[in-house]
Amino acid sequence: MIVSLTAEQILALAPDAASAKAGTGQASLSKWSGLGGHAQALWGLCQGSGKEPYRAQIDLAGPAFKCNCPSRKFPCKHGIGLYLLYARDSAAFKETDAPQWVSDWLQSREERSEKKSAKEAEAATPEAIAAREASQQKRQEKRQGNVETGLAVLDAWLEDLARDGLATLRSKPSRDWDAMAARLVDTQAPGLASRVRRLGLSIYGGSGDGWELAAARELAQLALVRQAYARLASLPVGLQHEVRSAIGWVTSQEDVLAQPGVHDRWLVLGARSMEDGRVGSCATFLRGESSGRWAMLLQFSAGSQALPPAPPTGAIYQGTVHFYPAAVPMRVVFADDMKLRNAAPGVPPAVAPTSFAIEFERYAQALAANPFLESWPMVLEQVTPVHEAGNAMPWSLRAANGDALAVDAAFLQGWQLHALAGGHPLRVFGLWQGYSFIPLSAYVDGRTFNLDTDATAS
Repeated sequence: MIVSLTAEQILALAPDAASAKAGTGQASLSKWSGLGGHAQALWGLCQGSGKEPYRAQIDLAGPAFKCNCPSRKFPCKHGIGLYLLYARDSAAFKETDAPQWVSDWLQSREERSEKKSAKEAEAATPEAIAAREASQQKRQEKRQGNVETGLAVLDAWLEDLARDGLATLRSKPSRDWDAMAARLVDTQAPGLASRVRRLGLSIYGGSGDGWELAAARELAQLALVRQAYARLASLPVGLQHEVRSAIGWVTSQEDVLAQPGVHDRWLVLGARSMEDGRVGSCATFLRGESSGRWAMLLQFSAGSQALPPAPPTGAIYQGTVHFYPAAVPMRVVFADDMKLRNAAPGVPPAVAPTSFAIEFERYAQALAANPFLESWPMVLEQVTPVHEAGNAMPWSLRAANGDALAVDAAFLQGWQLHALAGGHPLRVFGLWQGYSFIPLSAYVDGRTFNLDTDATAS
């Protein structure tokens, strides 16, 4: 059986809107020959402007794409078109053995996976661990001095802001925030630099009222992280990891993979794309069917580089994830056995409507364990989108008992969500940010719709 994604999920893999549009144009039988597939892969020949057709192929387990066209986008329009064509007309693909050029690619991917596993096994030997720890200790000691220098500058800067007061923040030139962020990057504290940039955006990013409250919250978080780092050794181990992560320390994937994993069937509930300067990121949220645990896969891109294809919203994967150490573990690394199992699970809506009080209790427990928690995933059952013009946050989600949850003003797909609901309750997945909710996907009539504001397609 060949596992395929839906058309919406395939378009969501495109690196940008132009690629999604171009890929749609390639999903025509008249453009293809040599179409085939089996349980592991799809392939086909697409006639381009040259004499020889392009060879496009898809490893369905990822999914992963390869094409010999000159495009630098990944996946290219031919890979997207091939996958869309299969989703629309699978009968056109002959189920047979793969041609040599496809088999060679699949074998090379398998060999790379085996080499990676062998390297991880070698890195797990006592000798390798001891050598790595000694090297890490030297690097960390050097970085520690750099971070302390940056924190001293941050302390003086925060004291100046507190002395001048919130009312004066907008009178300061915006370059002050960029300069402080750059200084923190130079002293190897990129996490704090990101918070300073976000603070600047909260001050200058909007012309409406309420910016003072948002700025005060960001300043308070900066001060809290700084104070926690000053007494890091006295904190619980999990919270130490959270504080170091907030500063910008990163745990290597090798160290994460060395920890015991959690094997389960994982439902992809939604994703959030963001940009921070020249760095793009996509956080994909999954939930274990048996464990009930939340997991977040975080992917990055830099400069003009496209983000790697994220697991499609609504799909089911089966395999092992390894959690980064934290007070509330959520970020994960996928193990090599993580494979796509079902692209359209058709999970029926739960019978019981969501109680916001219960969801807030879960959030409160997570926040008590990690005071630096910026967002918390929630699945809201049987909620109805409501629009009230004139409010600072005009959209809300209303539960069956009449309670309402404010939707963040940054959410730009309110009317799309309203149209999907059609005046009826529906399931919505998103992130509670402490003061407002960001919807990321909606489940309607057996289909999952992507609502990520920065997503390429939904």
